[in-house]
Amino acid sequence: MDFSSQKQHFLEDSGVVFYFNGPVSQSVVEGVGDAIRTKLRHEEVGLGAIQRVFTILIEQMQNIIRYSADRVLSDERGAETAWGQIIVGQDDEGGYYISCGNRIHASQTQKLAHKIEQVQQMPPEELKQYYKRMRKQGPDADSKGAGLGFIEMARKARAPLAFSIEPLDEMCSFFSMKVKA
Repeated sequence: MDFSSQKQHFLEDSGVVFYFNGPVSQSVVEGVGDAIRTKLRHEEVGLGAIQRVFTILIEQMQNIIRYSADRVLSDERGAETAWGQIIVGQDDEGGYYISCGNRIHASQTQKLAHKIEQVQQMPPEELKQYYKRMRKQGPDADSKGAGLGFIEMARKARAPLAFSIEPLDEMCSFFSMKVKA
């Protein structure tokens, strides 16, 4: 399928500055992170905004690698690769948003929703204290990371984390998240 100018204009009109759909590995995270940082610097976006976008982007891509139900075999170094989607765009307010999406195991949906809902409405000072407490406590036994990603995104976000979990079948659901940076 070719990428027509009509599709390109639709993406541009929607504020999309970057779109990726495919296998996400640590090297992809690094490459996409560098590309987005370079693009924002070129557009003379402020350093604070660049850092917020970069932090949220990295956290979302790491979540895809760790929790996507669509896994690709690890490479010879043991690096994990998983399938997901990432969109970085500019909203009507002149700020940026980062959206991700990937399939997750149905067994993860309740715990995932609870983690996000827990930080969604916390005021900044409460988020800061919760972050410190969770750093000292360490990750859950079933966590594949430090367990701080949603807290960090909520701390950097301009608005509460927006997410959706749509059941696909008995085994999988589709998780998507949009964070305004």
